[in-house]
Amino acid sequence: MPILEKLTQQSQARHWTDSIPLEFHYTAGVAGEEFRRELRDNGRFLVSKCSKCKSTYIPARMYCPSCFIEMKDQFPIDKPGYVYSFTSVNRDRAGADTELPITVGLVKFEGVKGGIVHLLERGDSDRLSIGMKVSPSLKNPSERRGAITDILAFKPISTESSSKTVEVGRAERWEVGAGENQARSLLHSIEESGYPVEEDEMTISSLRSKISKGELLTREEDRLLHRLGDKAREWRKAVKSSSETEPADTLSG
Repeated sequence: MPILEKLTQQSQARHWTDSIPLEFHYTAGVAGEEFRRELRDNGRFLVSKCSKCKSTYIPARMYCPSCFIEMKDQFPIDKPGYVYSFTSVNRDRAGADTELPITVGLVKFEGVKGGIVHLLERGDSDRLSIGMKVSPSLKNPSERRGAITDILAFKPISTESSSKTVEVGRAERWEVGAGENQARSLLHSIEESGYPVEEDEMTISSLRSKISKGELLTREEDRLLHRLGDKAREWRKAVKSSSETEPADTLSG
């Protein structure tokens, strides 16, 4: 029966079983290929910067998702990243049990939007914490192929300090007492406001970790938290004012 002929009886319907061979090839795109090339050749991460909103993105991309303009300014970064979130699993990608837990985390970089999801070195997984600084452990240059697997894992950067530094840090701490609840309330208010914290993500992550553990904040950290709280309140007011503006009060175009 021709394909365009209409069936008039249900008994005319037929089916068959067969297969159609398909081939496909995924590319990383122009900016993605440049990111992979920089990783392969120089062991560095390539980022893109928007000339309009001045936002920086990792991995490198061609267009700014906020301004919708092409980003031609690209450059590598060498600064360490920090753990934004992480989890441990006992199965691999195929669902098979692993001998040791696999720790995967989202690594972000201060002042940069986006991030890289990758393995975290699990030699001392008990030490992992939100906000911890990490650096990539790469394959030897001769073994790199321009793939994300050129990164073996992200490993914690040693943050050992002398006893003198520790004592100074303790001296700077002050009793917050009832202020602990205020710190939690401020942090919750910042997170609920929708305020874009990209530039302060590392600070927020560090404060969130300390507050959740019930640790005392230093005076400087308390000032930072209040500064971000003020920004969040102004952001909430601006959003509310914008939502309440009548269409007739705005200019067309």
